[in-house]
Parts: sequence; structure tokens; C-alpha cells
Amino acid sequence: MNYRIGVDIGTTSTKAILYDEENNIQAEASAGYSTYRPTPERAEQNPLEIFAAFKQVIQQVTTSLQKGDEVAFLSFSSAMHAVIAVDESGIPLTNVLIWSDNRALSQVEALKEKGDWLSYYQKTGTPVHPMSPFAKLLWLKKETDLVDRAAKFIGIKEFVFYQLIGQYVVDYSIASATGLFNIHQLAWDEAILAEVGIKPDQLSEPVDVTTAYELPSAQSLGLSERTKLIIGASDGCLANLGSGASGFGEVALTIGTSGALRMTVDQPLLDEEGRTFCYYLSPGKWVIGGAVNNGGNVIQWLNDLLYEESNRIYQAIPQAFTSVVPGADGLFFFPYVNGERAPFWDGNLRGTYHGLSAFHKKEHLIRATLEGILFNMREVLEILEEAGGSTTAIKASGGFLQSKEWAQLAADIFGVPLTISESPESSCLGAVLVAENQTVKEEFSQQIQVEEVRKTLYHHLYERYVLYREVVIELNKR
Repeated sequence: MNYRIGVDIGTTSTKAILYDEENNIQAEASAGYSTYRPTPERAEQNPLEIFAAFKQVIQQVTTSLQKGDEVAFLSFSSAMHAVIAVDESGIPLTNVLIWSDNRALSQVEALKEKGDWLSYYQKTGTPVHPMSPFAKLLWLKKETDLVDRAAKFIGIKEFVFYQLIGQYVVDYSIASATGLFNIHQLAWDEAILAEVGIKPDQLSEPVDVTTAYELPSAQSLGLSERTKLIIGASDGCLANLGSGASGFGEVALTIGTSGALRMTVDQPLLDEEGRTFCYYLSPGKWVIGGAVNNGGNVIQWLNDLLYEESNRIYQAIPQAFTSVVPGADGLFFFPYVNGERAPFWDGNLRGTYHGLSAFHKKEHLIRATLEGILFNMREVLEILEEAGGSTTAIKASGGFLQSKEWAQLAADIFGVPLTISESPESSCLGAVLVAENQTVKEEFSQQIQVEEVRKTLYHHLYERYVLYREVVIELNKR
């Protein structure tokens, strides 16, 4: 039997899924690792822990192979926006600075005060924000000597590949999310590299997403020496492919810890105000979208405020929806408790409840919070539609689907039915599909229809939300 493995190196864990030739899941494994926060604005992970998690999940899924079975290839998905400094021997000089690391905020603010920051976005498709490796390198240049001392600055997939094949390579998809890569030329932008003080040879060699490599350590992972490594792409782009959101007007919606809306297009499309990203998926395919900092993590924050029991809030959501009307009796929530990426790209933003009174109870706070998260994401969707056209379908994934009330609320606020994929790990499936130049061929287990009366009501509530939001943003600036 011939198999393929999709690997997703994520923010909280690495997952591996063994697929047969019909893309049916035959085995899967997951291994987690810690995020370290030495100060409030920093978020780091240990690259050695991530590589150990990778080896663990591969060894787990290959134990199900029978004599004569072969794995044709491993193809990789990976989280974006990571930076690790390594020395000449490939030994890490830093932890992984992950996407949520906000230490470069002052460098980004200084760049935006100069007034020419949009030119960086127009070349790279990456919003100017502390998440980007470009911003993190500006911080490293100012606060450390690593820009001069490090041999390479790499992402986490590059670190894993170096351990496996002894080469520094980065796929165009991950590279296009660094803020250092010219998406029109598919090459490192030397003017931007000069801005951060590094040379092209301090970065990995950019290659296309289907580039294949031999795997010298195959047997130690339970694989054949004939198994190839396919470099793959970024997790967000592959989630679009794996969820089936690859046609005109099809949007992938994900709400997990954070959230994102993404649309696949056939050429780089940029927002005039730099509010959306544009990342490479595969030849002739690009993914535009907006990622938000505030998704399920806001629900967890509210749970910790309201309840002593972990995850108690999920039991309270149904009651909040039956006892509180849409609009939460005049209570609006602006969900920027973790700063915000899309649509504002401002790490200084802070969350706000507007209209709070003694009348409001826990249930009002819960409903207003869920509505606010989705109103914020609707703003992102409208910006996407300005570039990529109207939304015809939303393919949804993420932990929010475990709450039928939250899922229905999303359909009503976006005004488009949600299609729920049967594939629980769309990035792993996307990694396999991109390696074989396929599109998804799968059934969808469920569709959540829009309730027209609530759609109209939420349209009017959204208009009020936008008006109040303008005041909130202005107050944040003072």
C-alpha cells in the first residue's frame, strides 16, 4: 500500500496524519510543546522541543504501517512569522520568536511615523506589524548583536529541515510571510534586507512548494530510504487548499485561539491601506486574507474573569443565547484585548465594552463578546471582498464549531451559509494536496444556513458597531 504523510508544525503542537491514496486518514498523532513568556510582550518556543515533537508524531503514525507498505513522501505545513537565530553549526542562539511575540512594537511604530511603511507592504504582501520576521529583525538589530553574530535567521520549518537534510531551504509560501521577500520577483528583497542589516546569505534559499529532498534519516523515523521530503507551504495557505476554499468567491474561516479569513486568488492582490496579507500558495495561486489576534483566546479570558472552573463558559453559551436578545440589550464589545492584527494592525489597541449598565448580567457579557469577535471579523471580510470579489461560500473550521450557537451566529453575521468540512486537519491535508498538485475532493458533513430575520437584524447592529468602533479607536490613540 502506498501512503503519504501530511505534517503541520503549529503554534501549540505538531500533528502528523497518514493518508492513503484516496486521502482517507489511516493514522494520526499530535505532540504539544510550551510557549514561554518571559515578559508580557514576548512569546517564545524551544526549537529542540518542536523537533522532538516532529520525530515523535512521525514515529507514532508509521507504527501502523504493515510489511510492504511504503510512504511516498512527507509534505509540510508550518506556522508563519517565526524567527530563530542560529550559529555556523546550526545551533540555536535564540528560542523561536513566534507570531504572537510583540516585542518589536516600538520599531514598527517608529517605521510608521516615517510615513513610507506602505512601500514595504506593497513589495512583500506582509502587513507591517510586530508579528513579521522583518519587524523582529529590526528589534534584534537595535537590542542585540545577533544581526552581526548569527550565521542564519530561519523559521521553524527551516530548522526542522536542517536537522533532517543539512540544508537551509524555505518555501515561497513561508518566505512570502516574512516581510523580507518580494512577492512580485519571488526573491529576497535586498533593499529591505539592508534596512534590517542582514545579507541574503543569512537567510535560507527560497524554493517552490513542491521541491523534494532525499531523507537520510528515514529509517530512524520508520520510513523507507525512498520516502521523499516535500517542503510544502504555510499553514494558512494550506488550510484554504485542504478545506476546499480554492475557487472564486470561496472564503476559509478559521476561529481557534486566534482567527482568520482567507480567499484564494490567481495573482497578488494588495489592499491600498495595507490591511490584508497576500501570501504565495502554489504556482498561479495566492491567498489573501486577514488574521485577527482575538478569537477563542478572548472566550478563555472571559471564562477566567467570570468563573473559577476551566471552560465553564462553554456550558453557559446556550443559556446566553436563549435568555439574551441579539445585540445583548445595547451592549457592544470591541475584542482587542490582545491588540489587533487585521483590520487595524495595531498592537496598542485595547478591548472595550460599550453600553455596560447595572442591568447587564453574565449572559449579556458572553453574547456581546461572541458578537464582537465576529463583527470584527466581518470588517476583515468586507476588506477582502474589496480586493477579491463577493463571498459565495464560507468553508469553516476551528474550535468555535463545537458551539452550535457560535457557529449559527457566524452564519447570521456574515450573511453566508457555513460549510463544515469533514477533514479536521485541513492544513495537513493541504500539505499532501499541494505536493501532488491536487484540489480537495471531499464531502462536507454539514451546512449551517443563514436565518434571514437575524441576518437583517445583525446587519443593522453591525452598522452601529462600526460607528461606535470609530470612537473606540480614536480613544485608544489618546
